Amino acid sequence: MLFLSCCIFVASCEKKTKPEKEINTPTNTKVSEFVLTEIAESNLKIVAIAQKAQESKMENSTRIVLQKIEKDHTVLKNKIRKIAKDNYIIIPNTLYDTSILKNFISEVSINLYLQKLHNSMLAELALYKKTAASTINKDLLDLAKTAIPSIEKNIASIQEQQKSPQ
Repeated sequence: MLFLSCCIFVASCEKKTKPEKEINTPTNTKVSEFVLTEIAESNLKIVAIAQKAQESKMENSTRIVLQKIEKDHTVLKNKIRKIAKDNYIIIPNTLYDTSILKNFISEVSINLYLQKLHNSMLAELALYKKTAASTINKDLLDLAKTAIPSIEKNIASIQEQQKSPQ
């Protein structure tokens, strides 16, 4: 009887193993704070340049392109903020210093603003493409897939405006 009791006691003390997780399941879908901050900074830079450019004299078609770029990037900013909030990441509102642009606003032609926007948007497009290729976070991937075609259209619009005489 004592032997039977000892066997039951030992059997009940066996360590139960948990089933192993699937190997192919991605476990780290957290958004990188660095990547999201870099995207937000690029977005704010483009908005700032578009806003400052609109203070110059220009053709109406150029103003419409600049307003569209500003509007598109405001929509992206809201999506970036939501992803940041969902991932407990704090993104400052003022990452891009526009004081340099303010100092030269009377000296700069609209073509210079368009060139600066063009270069900044090409860099932003590369950032979104890199993010789309490397992230496994669904929200960040959706943001990149939304942003890429919009940015490509805006780059094409800027190129059209650069071709037209100002």
